[in-house]
Amino acid sequence: EIAKSISKNLAKVSVAVRVNGQLKDLNAAITTDSTVAIVTESDADGVEVTRHSTAHIMAMAVKELFPGTLLAIGPTIEDGFYYDFDSEHVFTPEDFPAIEKKMKEISKKSIPFVRVDCLRSEARTKWDAEGESYKVDLLDGFDDDQVSYYQQGDTFDDLCRGPHVAHSGKVKYFKLLSVAGAYWRGDQNNKMLQRIYATAFTTKEALDEYLHILEEAKKRDHRKIGKELDLFS
Repeated sequence: EIAKSISKNLAKVSVAVRVNGQLKDLNAAITTDSTVAIVTESDADGVEVTRHSTAHIMAMAVKELFPGTLLAIGPTIEDGFYYDFDSEHVFTPEDFPAIEKKMKEISKKSIPFVRVDCLRSEARTKWDAEGESYKVDLLDGFDDDQVSYYQQGDTFDDLCRGPHVAHSGKVKYFKLLSVAGAYWRGDQNNKMLQRIYATAFTTKEALDEYLHILEEAKKRDHRKIGKELDLFS
């Protein structure tokens, strides 16, 4: 409502809001006099919120395509994000087109991201019943009694502090990049999980430019050039 009162275009490109310096969902209620800053798609915070939301959409797609997969964590990183999965299916780059296709289907449905605040004990009971052992492990390490998670439709939810974009339709320009192994909590005594790296941008032009830079970097990789010049074999 605040963004709309300034301009329709601002409301269209808004993805989140800062209330008294704290980043929140765009639909967060403001009940007292506050300092408010609208976060748009082109802002650094806006890009990060978009990428974090894309990580949830990727996790939702993976769960739909590969039932029984357990979710670990999916944070943003420089230039993108990743998500760690525990799955009987061994992920390879050949799986990426199917996952991206499912993500695009989710995007087209414009599924709302709905925040749910609850007691940590309630959340633990919920994910324990669903067999999501990694979420239970995370909750056991929290100090706060209050936690939050986000629902995407009737079939998917994920433990998260947020914020997120208003709905999945805000996420359009993404690319899965690679897959690697990663120990749970970075401890080699724990189970090896499968980590899918990806990126997302708020415009097609920005995504295309980033992918072009990656391709150019590959051409200049010393491992590739070294073999071609017969410097090593």
